[in-house]
Amino acid sequence: MTNTANTEYRDESQGRSFVEHLIFVALLLPTFVVLAAAVVSLARPDPSIAGDKPMVTAAACEPCAGQDGDDGP
Repeated sequence: MTNTANTEYRDESQGRSFVEHLIFVALLLPTFVVLAAAVVSLARPDPSIAGDKPMVTAAACEPCAGQDGDDGP
């Protein structure tokens, strides 16, 4: 019987195929990161963390020490 299998071609294509799969996965990683970020940002916050109390902020404006208004802004 004649051996018609070309093992040299098959070994090279399998190695190249593996590298192509690795490149494909590496190029898809940013897509998975963006999708994960979208899921996290769209998820509802935990009610125990967010709470029902509104955030209260206060700002006080006091004159700076040593400036009486004649020296500049």
